Amino acid sequence: MRKALRRIDPLAAAVAVLALALRAPLVVAALPGVGNSDEPLNISVGVRMATDGTLDAHTYRYPGLLYEVIAGMTAAFRGVGIRVPAHGAMRIENLGVAHTDSRAFVVAIRCVGVLAAVATCLLVWAAVREVHKATGLPERWGRVAAAVAAATVVVSPLATANSAYATPDVFGGLAVALSLYGATRVLRDARYGDLLCGLGVGIALGVKYLVAAALPVLFAYAVSSRDRKGIIRLAKFAALAAAVFVLTTPGIVTHPIAVISGLRAEAVHYQDGHVGAQGGAPGYYLNALLRDQPLLLGAAAVAAVALFRTDGLIRRTLIVVFAYVIPQFLLLAVMTVRFDRNLVPLTPALAVLAGVAVPALFPDTGRRHTSRRALAALTVAAAFVPVVSAAGLYPRLDEHSRVQAAAWVAKHVPGHEPVAVESYGPWLDPDRYRLVSFTFAADKPAVQARALILTEHAAGRFLADPAHHAREAAVYRAIMGRYRLAARFTAGSWIEVFVPREPPAGSRAAGR
Repeated sequence: MRKALRRIDPLAAAVAVLALALRAPLVVAALPGVGNSDEPLNISVGVRMATDGTLDAHTYRYPGLLYEVIAGMTAAFRGVGIRVPAHGAMRIENLGVAHTDSRAFVVAIRCVGVLAAVATCLLVWAAVREVHKATGLPERWGRVAAAVAAATVVVSPLATANSAYATPDVFGGLAVALSLYGATRVLRDARYGDLLCGLGVGIALGVKYLVAAALPVLFAYAVSSRDRKGIIRLAKFAALAAAVFVLTTPGIVTHPIAVISGLRAEAVHYQDGHVGAQGGAPGYYLNALLRDQPLLLGAAAVAAVALFRTDGLIRRTLIVVFAYVIPQFLLLAVMTVRFDRNLVPLTPALAVLAGVAVPALFPDTGRRHTSRRALAALTVAAAFVPVVSAAGLYPRLDEHSRVQAAAWVAKHVPGHEPVAVESYGPWLDPDRYRLVSFTFAADKPAVQARALILTEHAAGRFLADPAHHAREAAVYRAIMGRYRLAARFTAGSWIEVFVPREPPAGSRAAGR
């Protein structure tokens, strides 16, 4: 045991500890409320699978790996006698408005995502470290480069926040990191390269249909071996990836038409538009990366230069990683709909580019070069710039403003009165109030209720940008003309509670 502990690199251990420290507190954020838009449905599907005793989710806009994780956790809880109710595990009222009666169960599921995020960071560290070790870079320089590359993912606010939800993005990041690590081992003809690539690509397909994750693996085989042995290895990889995909999404065999239809529906959604989250995708994603981890954009530019100034394993590694980064970013850029969470599977690849290219282009020769040492110090400092934002995520994710809004309604609105709630609002007891739920209040401008709740994630997206949403902004202004602001809460995203300027006639029949 002691000998095994000595083999653990202290920098790799520091990466894991910091990643865990930033993410672990977030698994309890907002509970028993659940404010993420996708997590409630994901958990409901997984619980239903466990209840029905099947591995087939029968819903295919996302493939099945995440649902199987949730179903497995449900079975584990029930197996040790902990009740996970089929309905109470996740009670959904609206988009981004849900409540759980099983806090420990949801925390356990989120912990799986946290462990996946920590593993992603360690895979980035391992990929960079082993490439530099194979090229003969000085030991100290290679270890530091690997740690800094991993740290860019560790302290990324975007990656940190998304690891706290039962959503596929964090597992997508793990799959990409695993595929790239396997590809670097294929380049070096190291053991288990085929196995790691097959697992990585299979998981990538099984968690979010990330077909682009296969491209770096194919490039790795193409540039490392073209003989019969290479073809056999490629066939082994393809067979393993297909097997993992089938295991995670058995519907591809039992209901292939339904799986293709689900994939097509998701593609149509991303291409047709999502009000308030559409248009200008290339600039949006570049700005999101710049806000999240600015070092990665600069390092990508350095890596592009390094392609022409390096050779051997370094150059082949950069080619392989770019084989994923470029197609994946272009795919995101051409879509009409854009969400920053789609960058989570991209950041591990950018981190590997940074870790491989920067030290290769500016190597430490062992002599006193003040400029190179200053550059190294500046790179390390830049990598940790987002750590303050990542450490301060809890108040934003906890969304205490929802709790405050719910408490205000409970105090000021009598029971059995109509209460209109936008998406991403507070969870209110449906047995106490007559809830009028809609995605956006602008969808139902004539609504009458004793309280109207508007949210930053719904109304805010239009009111903050009236130039691009003139019609919706005008409707909201008209609604607010009929209601007066009674309370505003800002502990997280803002939530505003409005009441009628005059009691609406027949309010008890309102909202029908």
